[in-house]
Amino acid sequence: MTTSPLHSPKNEDFVASQKPIDVVEVEQIEGTVRLFDSEGNIRKVPVPSNDPADPLTWSSWKRCLVLMSLSVFGVAGFGVIQSTPLFFGQILAEYERETRGRFNVPDIGQLASYPSLCMGVGNFLFVPLSMMLGRRAVFLFCNVLMFVAIIWASKSNGFNSHLGARCLQGLTCRISDCLLPIMVLDMTFLHRRGVWMSIYWAGTAAGSTALLVVVPFVVQAAGSNWRINYWFWSGFSALSLILAIFCLPETFFPRAPHRIDGQLVITDQYGNVTVIAAEDAPEFTQGQLSPEEEPTQSESYLRALRPIKLQQQGFKRFLTTYAEMSLSLLNPSIVWVLILNALLFGGLVAQSLTYTTQLVLPPWNFSSAAVGTAQAGSFFGVLVALGLSGITVDRISGFITKRNGGVREAEHILPNFILPSCLAFAGLVLYGTVAGNPEKYPGAGWIGIHISFGFNNCSRWIVSQGFANAYIELGGALFAVVICGAVPLFFFNKKIRRVWTSKLKFDLK
Repeated sequence: MTTSPLHSPKNEDFVASQKPIDVVEVEQIEGTVRLFDSEGNIRKVPVPSNDPADPLTWSSWKRCLVLMSLSVFGVAGFGVIQSTPLFFGQILAEYERETRGRFNVPDIGQLASYPSLCMGVGNFLFVPLSMMLGRRAVFLFCNVLMFVAIIWASKSNGFNSHLGARCLQGLTCRISDCLLPIMVLDMTFLHRRGVWMSIYWAGTAAGSTALLVVVPFVVQAAGSNWRINYWFWSGFSALSLILAIFCLPETFFPRAPHRIDGQLVITDQYGNVTVIAAEDAPEFTQGQLSPEEEPTQSESYLRALRPIKLQQQGFKRFLTTYAEMSLSLLNPSIVWVLILNALLFGGLVAQSLTYTTQLVLPPWNFSSAAVGTAQAGSFFGVLVALGLSGITVDRISGFITKRNGGVREAEHILPNFILPSCLAFAGLVLYGTVAGNPEKYPGAGWIGIHISFGFNNCSRWIVSQGFANAYIELGGALFAVVICGAVPLFFFNKKIRRVWTSKLKFDLK
């Protein structure tokens, strides 16, 4: 007896409980998907095809190799962006010598703030391009650009050239926040996305923060030349490019709707899954690929690694992406996530701009090489996060899904935000309290800064509010967004999605 790939009681990713559950009807709302059958077995959603180019059919080692390629890029990108503030003292001294003291000292902060601005801009360009040219083409292009930008920074002559290189670094590396997670979604089933995404984020963060501890000592051993920092990261960028060329096939796989139990399962170009009644789209109820068909012939290794794979109706997909980005801003749950990410990222940028200065000044008097040890807190923090997420993320969502009659709602992921958001809040408050009042915490008070980095992985705002108040207010805003946003969304967002789905029609053709 063969087992249908639509629901498998045993597979390499998940072994579901065999205890029967009370099945409830799936409401036709975007984000509502039946994940368990009546016997408690997990369903493979999105539905895999028989095409060997389908990432959902790849072996575990192949998916792990792709994940490693994405993670190395993230390590190089996050690392090089966060490393420059470690050497502000050396960079500032060089520019003051070159300009004979006429360099405007506050401008040095632009080397950290402007790349952060460019990070967001890059995603608005590269994600739509990936819908037209394929994920692999855009990933290769960004790898090349980031490598060039790092070499440019290492050879830059003057502040403006250095700033231009930094902006290009920010423009390319930030695909780690948007495009690369989409590539992870391309090759994972819905019930295992929490763990795979956690591994990606934790691996990227752990790798970059561990290297940020090491690089100041490398630079110091090489004569305290800040340009060595960029040569250090260029090696990891080159490794990322090599892995991308030889180990990362195209992950974008347009999926035709599949009929299951009288309903159509539709997976869009971002990996989002929608279920609608088959009678609402009769043109898709006939002629669909059957899961029991013979597998199609596999393509050659070299063909799978071709740099560009133009997508059908690619230019339409490119334009549609911008339209969907605009429409998404009307969805309260997406706006909530944007605000949450903005606060978290804002806290990270603010810490990156200030912690080196705080540690090298009295009463702590860290050496220029030792300031990077603050990143050790981040390293251990992400390891703990990886352990917790591997245990809790999919289990919590799966438990709620089973209690809901086997139906996965988009809101089932919200409880997983509680603990990390509380830790981020605590980290920001701790950092503001300790770093803003160093005279109150001499001796081992610097440990608070290290711990705060473990909890949480403005400069004009800091000036106006005061150092401690700025971070306490930022932490308070983060806490308020979580409590005032996540709790109502958990209970009422389904009604919002119901209205959203009824008003917006999906283009299935």
